[in-house]
Amino acid sequence: MPNRPTRVLISGGLVLVVALLLPLGTPTAVGQGKEPVYVGVRVCSECHKGAEAGHQFSLWRLSKHAKAHATLSHPESEEIARRSGIPEAPLEARVCLGCHTTGADAEEWRRDETFLIKDGVQCETCHGPGSEYIDAEVMQNRELAMERGLAMPTRQTCMVCHGPKGSHEVVLGPSPWEYETARAIIAHPRPAQPVGDPSGSDADRPLAGSAHRFVGVMSCATCHAGSEMGFQYSKWRMGPHAGAYARLATPLARQMAVAAGTVGDPQASGECLRCHVTGAGYDAESFVPGFDIGDGVQCESCHGPGADYLPAAVMLDRAGARQAGLQKPSARVCAECHEPAHGKPFDISSALTEIAHPKEPVLVGAINEPEYKTPINLTLTPDGRELWIACEASSSTIVVDAASRTKLAEIPVGGQPHDVAFSPDGRRAYVTNRLDDSLSVIDVASREVVRTIPVGDEPHGVIVDGPGRHIYVLNSGLGSISVIDAQTLEEVKRLTASRLPWSLALSPDGKKIVVTNTLSRFVEPRTELMSELTVIDTERGVVEDRRVAPGTNLLQGVAWHPSGDYAVFTLNRTKNLVPMTRLLQGWTITNGMGLVWRDGRVDQVLLDQPDLAFPDAADIAVTPDGRHALVTSTGSDRLAVVDLEKLVTMLEEASPHERVRVFPNHLGKPVEFVTTYIPTGTSPRGVTISGDGGTAYVANTLDDSVTVVDLTSLQAVERIDLGGPEEITKTRLGEQLFHSANIAFRRQFSCHTCHPDGHVDGITYDIEPDGIGVNPVDNRTLRGIFDTAPFKWTGLNQTLQRQCGPRLAVFFTRIDPFTPAELEALELYITTIPRPPNRHRALGAPLTEAQRKGKALYERTVTNGGRPLPPTGRCINCHPGPLYTDRQKHDVGTKTPLDREGVFDTPHLTNIYDSAPYLHDGTAETLEEIWTRFNPDDQHGVTNDMTKDELNHLIEYIKTL
Repeated sequence: MPNRPTRVLISGGLVLVVALLLPLGTPTAVGQGKEPVYVGVRVCSECHKGAEAGHQFSLWRLSKHAKAHATLSHPESEEIARRSGIPEAPLEARVCLGCHTTGADAEEWRRDETFLIKDGVQCETCHGPGSEYIDAEVMQNRELAMERGLAMPTRQTCMVCHGPKGSHEVVLGPSPWEYETARAIIAHPRPAQPVGDPSGSDADRPLAGSAHRFVGVMSCATCHAGSEMGFQYSKWRMGPHAGAYARLATPLARQMAVAAGTVGDPQASGECLRCHVTGAGYDAESFVPGFDIGDGVQCESCHGPGADYLPAAVMLDRAGARQAGLQKPSARVCAECHEPAHGKPFDISSALTEIAHPKEPVLVGAINEPEYKTPINLTLTPDGRELWIACEASSSTIVVDAASRTKLAEIPVGGQPHDVAFSPDGRRAYVTNRLDDSLSVIDVASREVVRTIPVGDEPHGVIVDGPGRHIYVLNSGLGSISVIDAQTLEEVKRLTASRLPWSLALSPDGKKIVVTNTLSRFVEPRTELMSELTVIDTERGVVEDRRVAPGTNLLQGVAWHPSGDYAVFTLNRTKNLVPMTRLLQGWTITNGMGLVWRDGRVDQVLLDQPDLAFPDAADIAVTPDGRHALVTSTGSDRLAVVDLEKLVTMLEEASPHERVRVFPNHLGKPVEFVTTYIPTGTSPRGVTISGDGGTAYVANTLDDSVTVVDLTSLQAVERIDLGGPEEITKTRLGEQLFHSANIAFRRQFSCHTCHPDGHVDGITYDIEPDGIGVNPVDNRTLRGIFDTAPFKWTGLNQTLQRQCGPRLAVFFTRIDPFTPAELEALELYITTIPRPPNRHRALGAPLTEAQRKGKALYERTVTNGGRPLPPTGRCINCHPGPLYTDRQKHDVGTKTPLDREGVFDTPHLTNIYDSAPYLHDGTAETLEEIWTRFNPDDQHGVTNDMTKDELNHLIEYIKTL
């Protein structure tokens, strides 16, 4: 790839060496068929600094934009990230970097060697990648420059990042932003007449040579930028030294220079530069390429020229580093510039405190919040001696002694562990990690993770087949099942489940596994839900059957009856085809269990009763004698004890009509087979039973405990404390409220019912009392929504508190669900629901060929035929990064006869690949359908000129957002 020549610039006795390594052979699209690359603010500064350019570079250097990247090291930034549900550190998070830097999401080849991401928000954020318009002869022709990619920012450009953000306001307080005011603050016009008179400069004085060469702060930042080094670079960038050179361009600096007898531009004055930059007075040979005087007073002003001590091996040897030129800062060094500083008093003690940057690691994630355990699922070791519990919030597995009921150990695993299973011999434990897309393999004896196996998106359930040959892992985000060889620990095949597979159970003879799937299959509009039970033949390792439970969703817990005749599973029956007004009749959302028989039949019954529902049935277990099934209710903090003999008798004595049409909706039938309800801790999920059938254990997710149930007396007899904090923070209270059905009339459902894992239930609802089927709305994810206001498809609710308060009370719960304090806590929890990392592309990772072509289509400004696209016809116009929504309402041509309005809020596209179905009414089952079936007139972006391959490429790119 050809490179442009290196330019050597002399300024005020200093040398700036900038290598313009602009890739001229990169693919596609601007001007002369070249893809533009980011060159960085330092290249722009060649022409945009100095009096004749109005000191534009210095104006930028003194602005908040220049410090934007550095601010991500502040504790406040970490709290903002937490409040936004961002699990990564701010300096590594795509959403944060998207507004605090330039080109953070660009591929490596699109960043020239002169481009440094640590320079924050640079010129090219507003004006576009500059490689093709940067040359002076192009920039002097505005029309040609814009043809080559020069963009002129508008209010909309700024609003992408400066629009109101709830996450920032709750941490930093209100910070009103007004476009015209902000524009005036950062204004940097090129003056008709130069600012100041450069004549009479004393810069051209004899230069000295240095025994060691200067490398510049950006070289130092290679090692001194991260949390492990105390964010030293960021502290410098935010400090006064970083802006020392730039401040010489201010009117005050010119006044002070005149008062000191200095004539001309202070930035060209050797006397001023002596204290305002590093390396003043040395010749060009004293600087390595890339050293920039624009960085002001850099590390080497205090520590000496660093070329010879910069290598890590030298720096680790303090004596060797000193021999190579490393100096220890002293009061004398500071005094040389600060004591005679224009008559201003200087106190070295306070000054050193202000710029202190000790090399002390900063613990990322050390926000002052207690660490809860949040137990999700649990199981006993094959010998029954130990209880192992997967704890989501602490990213650990806790081991409890089953006899003494005391905590023995806590084993760190991956992010958000969900389920645990054992090899038949009990030597290994397997834990799924939902956030990390991995399976931890634990040596039970040593209690250490010995292997971490990558699996599919958001793994939930895990089980080992009877002989211990294969491990089955449910990849909920992908709707697939990883089959892993238990000896080699390599994935050997991947089976297809249905939507959001959740739990699985092995039949008593070991020949079959039944998998529950949380989301219904896609169904035609105005038809009932159809959820699948996936049956696996373990001997052949294939999907043997797909059995359907009509009218259901949220199939989660599953267990086999010891006879092997049937398996039992939990379910919801969401009546989404009728308006939510039917909540008052007690059957908008009902909760129950099902039986899937070996011959393929599926029965359903409710666990609700007329006066009190059994909301969010989460897990189920069957006693070894087959007499009882135990079912947890996350929403009502209870365990139901079901007499299976009575239930099966009732079913066998009923007519086919009763089994298919009556029992699934009959609130009165549970009294015939539910023996009792046992109170548990807060939000019970997993349940398991001892081998002798005498004891059950229930994981209480939101009070960090396990309830021990005596199955002889059918009473809770003990609470095992897992060691979580006693304090209930506001976030934890919000989480408890989110999972509690106390909010709804007759306690029928919770927020979690429609948003399992804080995500979607895949259902289109008929919410408002405006007639059956009118204004259907698709459920939207809660992950990453805080800064995407307004809310609701019609954009009527400006805040989450309104969305979750008055609106919820009127249309969903039919009671006033929350006090003001509770509503505040609920909002806090919702905003912190983690948004998983994008599974299709890591930050800065190379795009595939298809994704790269899709990106060009996403950003294109002309059709395939060369016709200019209006802004509303471009994907990027309504879905700009990093949130991929303009937070405005648009008519994209999707209004149907059932809709009263056709203007809808723009949804964000973050991780859109796992939020199907799409559009406001959920009629598009796939991303492709959005622009085929539902975009006939090109109102939802211009796509009808695209070929099939081009549309596929566009979708592949959108999946990376």
